[in-house]
Amino acid sequence: MTETTTSNGAGGTTGTTRVRERTTIEIASLVADAKGCEPWELEPLSQVTDPDAIEELLNGDREVAFEIAFDYEGGRVTVTSDGDVAYEVPA
Repeated sequence: MTETTTSNGAGGTTGTTRVRERTTIEIASLVADAKGCEPWELEPLSQVTDPDAIEELLNGDREVAFEIAFDYEGGRVTVTSDGDVAYEVPA
């Protein structure tokens, strides 16, 4: 069994243009909430992935669907091209 924490992205929509906050901040906040700590107490995200690459992918071609996943802070983070973020921790 796993425990999953999800977010539907950090931004909202304005017309047909999706407004995104920095997804890497959303990842840190989501993981910190799941772990019951503050984001600055986590391992730097840049130690396990390239935060700029995640942002570039999400701000790139909206016609290309993708999903990226990586291990972080004892769980698995998944980010989709829709901006959804999930953090799964083995129970």
